[in-house]
Amino acid sequence: MAVALALSAYGVAAGPSTARAQGAQDSSAAGRDSTGVAGHGTLDATPGQTEVAYGPASDSVVRARCEGATIRRVDIRCMTIFDPMPDSRFSPIYSSANRLHVRTRQATVRSQILIAPGQVWTADRIFESQRLLRELEYIEPEVIGSRLVDDSVDVMVITHDQWTTAPELNVERAGGLTYGSVGLTERNMMGLGLAVSLALRSEPTGRTRSFDVTGQRLFGTQLEAQVKAATGSAGVSNSYYVLDPFRSLDDTRSWTVAWSRSNANQYLYENGLVSAYFPFSVRFAQAEYAIGERTTDGVVHRVAVGMGIHDRLYGPTTFSPLSTIDVASGEEELKLRWLSARYTLWRPVYIERRGIELFDPIEDFDVGPRASLEGGMALQALGSTADEGIARVRLDAGRETKKFGFGYAQGRFSTRLRRVPVETLAQLDARWIQQPHEDVAVVVAAHGEVAADAPREVQSTVGGLNGLRAYGVQALAGTQIWTSRASAAPCSWTRRGPGARGPTARPGTTTPALACGSRSRTRRSTRWRASTWRSRSRPRATDAGARYSRSVRRRRSNVKAV
Repeated sequence: MAVALALSAYGVAAGPSTARAQGAQDSSAAGRDSTGVAGHGTLDATPGQTEVAYGPASDSVVRARCEGATIRRVDIRCMTIFDPMPDSRFSPIYSSANRLHVRTRQATVRSQILIAPGQVWTADRIFESQRLLRELEYIEPEVIGSRLVDDSVDVMVITHDQWTTAPELNVERAGGLTYGSVGLTERNMMGLGLAVSLALRSEPTGRTRSFDVTGQRLFGTQLEAQVKAATGSAGVSNSYYVLDPFRSLDDTRSWTVAWSRSNANQYLYENGLVSAYFPFSVRFAQAEYAIGERTTDGVVHRVAVGMGIHDRLYGPTTFSPLSTIDVASGEEELKLRWLSARYTLWRPVYIERRGIELFDPIEDFDVGPRASLEGGMALQALGSTADEGIARVRLDAGRETKKFGFGYAQGRFSTRLRRVPVETLAQLDARWIQQPHEDVAVVVAAHGEVAADAPREVQSTVGGLNGLRAYGVQALAGTQIWTSRASAAPCSWTRRGPGARGPTARPGTTTPALACGSRSRTRRSTRWRASTWRSRSRPRATDAGARYSRSVRRRRSNVKAV
C-alpha cells in the first residue's frame, strides 16, 4: 500500500494517465524498417531468410497481405509495469513496484482476444480484439501486430501491466457534513483478471461495509460473473450475475442469469435536507437468452427472450415537520412476474480518440445508431399483482465530422401499462466533443431525467458530492432534473530526447500520436468546468471550477519482428 501511495504521489503509478506510449506510436513503429516506412519494412531473421515486420491492421498493405489467410501463431507478451525501467532517481521505487506486482498471465490475455491459431485472419477481428483489451483496467495494450509468413499469418499481442492495487482513503465535506471511505481494491488478483474490493463507507444514507468480486473469462470459458455483498446502518444488499455475453459483433448467442435483493431505509430530500424516509425492500431475478447476427452490410440484429421477477415492499413513510413532498404514506406491495422479448438493431461505427476522458490511452467511442424495443406481459396467473404490460425503448445516435469533432446522444424510456401508463421514466444523455488541437479537448454535455407517476423511491439528487461543488450534499432533488455542462482541458506537452518529433496520424485514422523516436513527455492539464442544473425543487443552480493535473510518460522501445 505504501508503494502504491508513493507511486500515486509522483503521478506514475495507477491508471491510464500514467501509461506508456502505446497504440498509435506502435502503429507507426511496429512495421518500420531502416527507411522509416511503416508496414513495409523487412527484417533479417536468419541468414538467407527475410521476414516481413509486424504491422497494424489499420495499414492497407497489412490487410492486403493477411486478409483471409490462416493464423499460424498468436504470440502474447505480458510486460510488467515499468519495462524498460525509467532512468531516474525514483528507479528503486519503480523496481520495488515490479517485484511486488504479479504480472498478468498470458492465458488471461489470450482468453480476452478473438483470434487463435487455425482461424482465418480478418481485420475486423483484430480491431475488436484491440477494443476488448482496451476495456480492461489492469493492462494497457499496444496495437496488435500482424505479418504474413509464407501463406499464413503470425500475430503479436503485447500488453503492459498497470498498477492494480488501489488503497482508498477519501474524505469529503459539503453542506457542513463530513463523509468518507476507506478500502482496498485489487483489479488483477494473481494475474488472473479478477477484481476484488473491500470498503467501509460513510455516506449521506448511512455507513456500509461492502465486498465484491468480478471476473471475466472464468476458468478458461467465456463466462463473466460478479458477486456483491454490503451491510451496515444503511441496509443490507446482495447480488450476483453470470452471463455468456456477446463478445464479438459476429457472435450468435448470449445468455444471462441475475439475482439481487436489498433491504434499507430509503431517504427523500428537499432543499438539501432529509424530507421523508421509509423502509424499502426489493427483490429482483432475471433469466434471458439472446441470438444475433451481423449482416453483410454491417448491421447487427439481436433478439432476446426472457422472464423476470420484481418484488418490492414499501413501509410506512415518516415525514419531517417541513416536508412538502407528495408521496404515499402507507405500506405498499408490488409483485411482477413477466415474460418479455427485445429486438435490437445496431450499426456500430467506432472511432478512436485520445485525451477525452483519459490522458493518453486510446479511447473507443461508438457513434453508430442503435434502436432497441422491448415489450412484455406481467400476468396474475404467474403471481403478479395485476395483469399489465411492460414497454422499454432505447435509442442511440452519433455523428462524426471532419472539422467540428463528434457527438452522441443516448435516450432511455420505460413504462408499465395498465389502463393508463404508470411509473413512466425517461432519461437523455448528450455530449459533443471538439479537439481544436491535440492538446485541447472541449466538451459540452447535457443530461435530463423525467418521471411521471414515479415509484416512491425514485428521486434524482445533485449536490456537493456529485456535480455542484459549491452546494450542499443534496442541494437539488426531484423527479425532473435537467443539467448542462461545459469543460475545456488545455494541456501543455514537453517532449525530450533526441529524435523527438511532432505528432503524426496513425494509418487509417485521425488520431494524433507521437512519431517513433520520442523518448519521454510530460502532460500538464487544467480543466475548466461550468455547470447549470435545474429541478422542480429549485429553479436553477450554477457551479464552476478548475482542476490541475500532471502525468509523465517514459520511453518505450519499439516492437520488432523476431
